[in-house]
Amino acid sequence: MTGPLTRNLSNMKTNSNIPHKGKKSPPGQKPLEAITRLVDAFLPHSSPVVSDDANTLITMNAEDGHQQIILLLEGEIKVYRSSDNLLYGIATAPAILGLMTSEYSSSSFIFKGKKESKVSALSRETAIDLIVDNELVRELIAYSTSFTDYRSYHSDLMINRTAYDIICGLLQEMERLPEEIRRKNSMANFILERSNLARSGVMKILADLRVGGYIDIQNGKLIAINKRLPDEY
Repeated sequence: MTGPLTRNLSNMKTNSNIPHKGKKSPPGQKPLEAITRLVDAFLPHSSPVVSDDANTLITMNAEDGHQQIILLLEGEIKVYRSSDNLLYGIATAPAILGLMTSEYSSSSFIFKGKKESKVSALSRETAIDLIVDNELVRELIAYSTSFTDYRSYHSDLMINRTAYDIICGLLQEMERLPEEIRRKNSMANFILERSNLARSGVMKILADLRVGGYIDIQNGKLIAINKRLPDEY
């Protein structure tokens, strides 16, 4: 292994909120107030989606063929890229899926809800009418801004990046998650689910970062990023 990981860079700042290679982190908080107002308006016009197994497939197409949106009221929904089945992200309640996507873009993803998740659905056209009728344009803008931010962040993280860049980005993403989630998820699996990287390469880079004192991993779980990650591997 070369240079920067094995040296003690004591003059560097700690990693607290310092993005890798100067990139800004995605917003830490979704617009809960705006989402709650939208959900409150949509819910009386929605129908429950039955989740009867561990990974219930949820579609954006209603039985009549029209596009529908999903209201995640409790639990979480995993979003996979349909082209390669990579995990694109995890939506946690409260959340709205499909409101800002076309029929084409929604078909690019696969949505799976857990058995314990509480989900409802309604027509996208109905949702748009409700936004107009209830004067929820500001809430729609707040919601769509956060949605666009995440898609931009994900593209920036994954496109034209080295394996090391991707791993650093996903380490920082994991660090932002609540401790109870971090302690339940293997760091290596977290990276492998979200990338096309080889397990051997991921494990080597994580091991090198750990030996260099940059990250604290115990029993495969990320405890902390101790200091700013080197820009190069």
